[in-house]
Amino acid sequence: MKNLQSNRMLKNNINNINNNGLSKTIWINLVITMLLASTSLPSFAKEKFLVAVGLAKPPYVIQANNTGFEIELIESVLAKMDKSAKFVYTSFGHTPKMLAVDVIDAVMTTNIRVFNDPTKLSDVYITYRNVAISLKTKNLDIKSISDLANYSVASFQKADKVLGEEFESAVKQSPFFLQVADQKRQPILLLKERVNVVVMDINIFNQLARDLKIEKLESKFNVHNIFPKSHYKMAFKDSDNVALFNKAFIEYSNSDDYKVLLKKYKL
Repeated sequence: MKNLQSNRMLKNNINNINNNGLSKTIWINLVITMLLASTSLPSFAKEKFLVAVGLAKPPYVIQANNTGFEIELIESVLAKMDKSAKFVYTSFGHTPKMLAVDVIDAVMTTNIRVFNDPTKLSDVYITYRNVAISLKTKNLDIKSISDLANYSVASFQKADKVLGEEFESAVKQSPFFLQVADQKRQPILLLKERVNVVVMDINIFNQLARDLKIEKLESKFNVHNIFPKSHYKMAFKDSDNVALFNKAFIEYSNSDDYKVLLKKYKL
């Protein structure tokens, strides 16, 4: 009977996802996650908790083996809440829609500009350092966010919301602006001179460049520190989880395990 009910729930949620306009790939990933989560488990097992997360962005999210600093951080904090995290990967641009899907419990890496209901948002749990990066050979003059209006730009998805009004205004005036779902493309677009500038977290850029076997980064690229730090929160469907998460995060961030995790990913 329980399996029958689970199958009916999965079918209903597939319909919900399709109605929300999400891609076929996303709902297939979600169904697989739900099937795994619906497997019979001992009574002492932690509550399954489905979290929507953006596509691979190492060192924070390494989709291939379900690891990364941010993934492991969230797993550890939710474990303190007696919840077992299961991650549903989707493009960053789709994450606001994911919270409306019945089976999704939370969304990672977001803020008040993306989710405008503060009662659903946790305190800051992670900070990214977004920068503008250009080829050193181009010697571009970028001293402020507004200077990006003069150049073609490739950013991560939702950057026009996450990075604020000045950035949104600048890219509207840009000769070409592209938001990239798969951030592995950004260093390639820059190296092939498809764009003048990429906008992304410096740690993500450095890791992706290493993965692409790009050597001597300092001799190839200029890093323009024109953005303030980007502070991110969790969005929860059930606002009761917000205070629980905040408490659990404080406990975890003061632990030796957190220090070990930072060291593991060189952050």
